[in-house]
Amino acid sequence: MAGTTAPTGGRALFVRQSSGLVREVSVRNALFYNTAAFIGITVAWAPVFYTLAFVPIGKKFGLTSYGWTAILVGICCIFLGLIFASLATVMPRSGGDYVFTSRLIPGVGPFLAWVESFTLVFASLAVIAFEIPIVLHNTQISGDIIGIGTGVGFFKRANGWFTSGGSVTGWPGMIAALVVIALILLVVIQPTRRFHRIVTGLGAFGLLSWVVMWVAGLLFVHRASFEANLPRYTGFTAAALQKAAVTGGVLGHGFSWSTTVLPFIMSVILFQYIGFQYSAYIAGEVRGNIKRGILVGVLGALFFAVVMNSFYVDTLGNRLGTTNMLGWGINYWSGKATPLGQATALPLASAIARPGLWPIWLFVSVAATLWPLLLCPVYISLISRISLAWSLDRQVPKWFGEVNERLRAPLNAILTAVGFCVVLAILQNFALLPHSIAPPSGKLNLASTVWFSILMALFSWVLPGVNGIISLWAFGLIWLAFAVFTYWFAGIKPISSAVSSSLQAGKGGALSYFNNTGITLTIALYVVAVIIYIIVAIKNRVSGVEMSLLYKELPPD
Repeated sequence: MAGTTAPTGGRALFVRQSSGLVREVSVRNALFYNTAAFIGITVAWAPVFYTLAFVPIGKKFGLTSYGWTAILVGICCIFLGLIFASLATVMPRSGGDYVFTSRLIPGVGPFLAWVESFTLVFASLAVIAFEIPIVLHNTQISGDIIGIGTGVGFFKRANGWFTSGGSVTGWPGMIAALVVIALILLVVIQPTRRFHRIVTGLGAFGLLSWVVMWVAGLLFVHRASFEANLPRYTGFTAAALQKAAVTGGVLGHGFSWSTTVLPFIMSVILFQYIGFQYSAYIAGEVRGNIKRGILVGVLGALFFAVVMNSFYVDTLGNRLGTTNMLGWGINYWSGKATPLGQATALPLASAIARPGLWPIWLFVSVAATLWPLLLCPVYISLISRISLAWSLDRQVPKWFGEVNERLRAPLNAILTAVGFCVVLAILQNFALLPHSIAPPSGKLNLASTVWFSILMALFSWVLPGVNGIISLWAFGLIWLAFAVFTYWFAGIKPISSAVSSSLQAGKGGALSYFNNTGITLTIALYVVAVIIYIIVAIKNRVSGVEMSLLYKELPPD
C-alpha cells in the first residue's frame, strides 16, 4: 500500500513496507484456531463453571439455568460473529478489533483501540496463567483415573505430583510450570503453516475426545453407581456434596431472569466463549475468501462452544447428579475439601462411577490435558498479531512487532509474551505479593485470575458493538445492548455497591473487595495503558509524525 510522505526530505515517515505475514491459514485452520482458543478445560471441567458465578443454578425444561444461559449468550454472539466477519472483509488485516476501532471511530478511535487491545493482551495472559496449572492438575487427574482403575500405588498417589504441602505450588509447581511453558514455546515458535497444522491436528484429536466423553458418559455412567462408589474411592459421600450445594447457595430452582443472577452467569459464559472470534485477529493470514473463512471459523467455533456449555455439560451432569456437581464445584472455588482434592472433572467422576472403563476415561483425560496446553500457544499467537498491529501504527517500537522471516510471525512479541507467562507462574507458585492483594497466601489463585480476565476484557466485548453500529447498525446495537447489560450488572454495579457500602460503614471494605477480586490490578493496568498512550503520542509528535494521517490508512498486508 502506498504511504504518505513527510514534506521534508530524507526518509519518508509514512512509507510502510509489507507486514511480512503470509496468507497460509485455511478455513479449516481458522475453525480449529478459534476452537482451540475457547475450549481449554471445557471437555473435562465443564461442570466446574456451574458455580464460578456463586449464584443459584436451577433446572427448567431439562436444562440447567447455566445451559439455558449458554444458549442465550450464543444467540447474541451470532451477531458478534457477523460483525467480525463483515469488518474483516473490508479490513482483512491482522490485529482484529484494534484495527477496526482505530479506523472506524472518529477522533478517539486510536486511543480506544489502544486501551481495548492493551487490556485484551493482559486478559489473554491471565487466561494462559489460568490454563498452565490446569495442565498439571489434569495430569494428576489422569494418574488418579489409572489408580482407580488399576489400584497401582504410584498412580493412587498422583495428587502428590508437582506439589508442595499438598498443593501444586512452590518449587515443584514452578519447575512443572516451566516444563509446560517450554512445550508452549516449542509449539508457538513453529513456522506459521506448521503451527496451524499442529493446532488443527491436536484440535481434531480433542474434539474426538469430546465425542467419546459424551457418548460413553451417556451410555455407561449412572448417578446410582457414582454415588455408591464415591465413598470408596474418595472418602466423600453424595450427601456431603449435596449439602455443600445447599450451604454454598448454588442450588437453585428454575431459570432466573434476576439481574442479581443472570448477568453473573452470562459473564462466566463469556469467559468460556472468549476466543471463538479470534480468527478475525489473524485475518491478514487467512487465504481465499476472507469473509467465508472468518464466518465459518467464527460461527463453527461458536456452535461447539454453545453445545459444550449447554447440552453436553447438562446431560452428563444429570447422569452424575447435577446437585452433586454443584456441591463439588462450590467447594472447589471456595477452597474447601473436594473428592480426591480435584476440581469437578467429568473423566474423573466417570471413573468413579465406572472404574472398569478407566482406559476410556483416561483417553478423554489425556486429550483434555492437551486442550489447555494448546490454548496457550493460540493466545500467544493472538498477542503477537496485536503487537504487530501496534508496531505498524508506531504504538510500540518497530522491532517489537517485526516479523521473523523463518516463522512468518512476530518473534520478539512472542518471546515477550512467554516471558510474562514465566513471571505469572512465579507469582502463582511463590508468596511474593501482599496478602491483601492476593489472599490468603500472597499467591495468584485461579478464581481471582478468572475474574481479572473477565474485567480486563470489558472493552474487547463492548467496542465491537460500537464498531458494528458503524457497519451493521442493527447487529451492532443488539450486541452492544447485550454486552453493556452483562458488564453493568455483573461488574460495574457490584463494584459501585461495594464502594457505597464501604463509605456508609466508614471502613476500608471497598479496598479489600477491590484487592480480593482483582479490581485493583485491573484499574492499575487501565491507568498504565492511558499513560503509555500519552507518552507515545508526545514522542511521535516531537518526531514530526502526523498520526492523524496514519489512521486514515489500513495497515499493510
